[in-house]
Amino acid sequence: MIQTRDLFHLQTELIEMKVDMAVSRTIDRIVDQISALRGDMVSLKGDMNSQIHQFKGEMNSQIHELKDNMSSQIHELRHEMRDEFSSLKTRVNAVETKLKIVNAPKKEIRSNFISYGFKAVWAILGIAASVVLSYLAIHFF
Repeated sequence: MIQTRDLFHLQTELIEMKVDMAVSRTIDRIVDQISALRGDMVSLKGDMNSQIHQFKGEMNSQIHELKDNMSSQIHELRHEMRDEFSSLKTRVNAVETKLKIVNAPKKEIRSNFISYGFKAVWAILGIAASVVLSYLAIHFF
């Protein structure tokens, strides 16, 4: 019976050792797979970081290009507006000059009319005064 127990005990130990070895191998394979996955993850992280860095550089380049483009367009627009305002100023000055030329004779005619009107009134008053004085001189003296 002792041999049976020893044999049973040996078989149990052998089975436990086989299970331990199988579990140990499985654990080793899992650890190796985890290590490989970790390595792949580090590699992918590096690739991802380089792609992000490249994308960031491209975006910065495009942003600077847009900024420069917008700046040049704004500069061109500013010059166009300045030229248009200058042209408008020239046209306004020409219109003002023309209006002065047209309005000057009108003002001159108006001032001469008023001046001649006052002279005519004084002449009429003078004639009326002389008629009144003549009448008075004839009738009272």
